[in-house]
Amino acid sequence: LALALATASFLLCTGGKQGDVCGACPHCLKTQKLIHPDLHFSFPVTGANVVSDHHLPAWRTALLENPYLDVNSWLQRIGAENKQGNLNKEECLSIIHKISLKPFESESRVLLLWMPEFLGKEGNRLLKLIEEPPAQTYFLLVAENAELILPTLLSRCQLVKVPALSDKDVIQGLKRRFPELADQAPVIAYLANGNFN
Repeated sequence: LALALATASFLLCTGGKQGDVCGACPHCLKTQKLIHPDLHFSFPVTGANVVSDHHLPAWRTALLENPYLDVNSWLQRIGAENKQGNLNKEECLSIIHKISLKPFESESRVLLLWMPEFLGKEGNRLLKLIEEPPAQTYFLLVAENAELILPTLLSRCQLVKVPALSDKDVIQGLKRRFPELADQAPVIAYLANGNFN
């Protein structure tokens, strides 16, 4: 998820482009706050006729607090209790509608679809759009288990497998984000097994 956010920032940035974002252009500043009008999110929610946009403020807060968010933490945050999260028909129609509009501020637009495993058969509604997206439209699908994604959807994607983090990387990340845990970082990294969350 953190890598997808960085990729979205890069695609929307109008400053640097020397292999990285500038971090200072209006697009970068809005993307950092997750409020860029051409950065769209789709993620699992619960309830009939509920779409991601209904939980967008909570999603932004959760993501800003922890870009390594996992689905269980997310569903607890929105009060799902024992309900199964999903990406329903209404969510697919919402995605199609968002992508049918012209970009608002940028030349590009990005849709970050988190946990496409939760689409089920509804994902078939997105096949044509993902296979032939409008110009300068990017879909970033972030999955934990590619085997659970519809094969017809997966076949239209370019797969980028992200390996687990090394203990060294986890230690560095912990020391940077949580300096008070510097002494415990090696033990935590060992127990984390490559999962920074």
